[in-house]
Amino acid sequence: MKKNFILLSCTTIRILLVCITFISSSMASQTSPESVHIEVKAQQHGALPVLMIPLLDQSQRATKFNELCEYLKKDLSFTRQCTITVQPLANIPTKADFESFKKHGHELILFVQFFEPNIIEWRLYDSAGPVMLKGKRFTLAGTIIRGWAHALADEIWPALTGAPGFFSTKLAYCKDIKDKHARSVKHICIADYDGSYEQVLVNTHTLNIAPRWNIDANYPLLFYSEHTNSNVRLMMTSMDKKRHVVVNFDGLTMLPAFSSDGKRVAFCASRGDGACDLYCFDPSGLKRLTAHQGNNIAPFFAHDDSVLYFCSDRDGAPHIYTYDMKTKNTEVVVDSGYCVSPTYCETTKCLGYAKMIQGTMQLFSYNTITKQHRQLTFDSGNKEECSWSPCGNYLLFSQEKHLKSRIALLNIHTGDKLFLTSAQDSCCYPTWSPRYAQLPVVS
Repeated sequence: MKKNFILLSCTTIRILLVCITFISSSMASQTSPESVHIEVKAQQHGALPVLMIPLLDQSQRATKFNELCEYLKKDLSFTRQCTITVQPLANIPTKADFESFKKHGHELILFVQFFEPNIIEWRLYDSAGPVMLKGKRFTLAGTIIRGWAHALADEIWPALTGAPGFFSTKLAYCKDIKDKHARSVKHICIADYDGSYEQVLVNTHTLNIAPRWNIDANYPLLFYSEHTNSNVRLMMTSMDKKRHVVVNFDGLTMLPAFSSDGKRVAFCASRGDGACDLYCFDPSGLKRLTAHQGNNIAPFFAHDDSVLYFCSDRDGAPHIYTYDMKTKNTEVVVDSGYCVSPTYCETTKCLGYAKMIQGTMQLFSYNTITKQHRQLTFDSGNKEECSWSPCGNYLLFSQEKHLKSRIALLNIHTGDKLFLTSAQDSCCYPTWSPRYAQLPVVS
């Protein structure tokens, strides 16, 4: 097997490294979203019916509020766990109104009220009683109305389902473009969680691949690898398209993975030696973690930062391994078949990966607690470069078929698959962002 087979074949490259000085400072301000402990048990079968009531006020600009409610309905309906019926009211409902809601089968009532200029209040009621289950008033950040709706949906979703919201997250991926000389280049695009509102973030006349988000909740950044005439260097861009060279080593520098406390960054690099090894930067300096023949790539920290999951072809074919950060020992997690593209979810403590099954790359999950593997896809088309949603209910991935690669979304519980990019486009290397304090918007 050739040295760089894992790194250069198909779409199994997910390249990136880390800006050592910049990331260390930017991660210091990382914050955790407020956790919500109220849980409403949904029906075991079928979608949960919710009546959403926007409370109108004559002093409000109705157009803005109506737009916000449309986006909110779209968000809450996206997973098909809820069916949202909208019924605006001018006044706070009476007890008789609640009795009418219950009579018509509306057990859960969601009230939404907008106060100028950017304050929102929501309250979730059980129509029996009635009793308020959860509610909150908060100030909306930014000026993008759909961003307001996404933030509101993230607040409401845990009360409805018990799961964390993901509506304020972003997707990033590569898109094949022909430049004015008909040469193929790859741009970096970002989009909302459902693939809508695509925006080009990096549009240089080069090959830009394998984006990865940082984890600073207050300052979103995207790292990616750029092919030059002499190497594959790591770049960084902010949401206002200000690009910076991060690492310009010989060879390949690749795939940053951020520890949950923001103090360590793992990555892979060849340093011009041919094979790729894992490195880690922390306050004590830069350390080389592996020194094996073959390639060691795509590291991900576990939820407690105790181990790194990564892919290696040290035994000939690529398999999934762990590296213990204390003992420095490695152990194999998946040692059969051709396995690539590991991704780790802190919420569910599950690993996702792609494995060759009868000539087709399929998606799998591995529960690191129960040690159980599960095949998630069975259809045609090679599936690679998977990335978890923050809630752990979805896998984002690229699927190659008929020489085209599309970005798709898999619900791991229902098996439903949704293509997010057009069949006419060729897109690859998707990655899912964490929740940021404000919806990243390209200027």
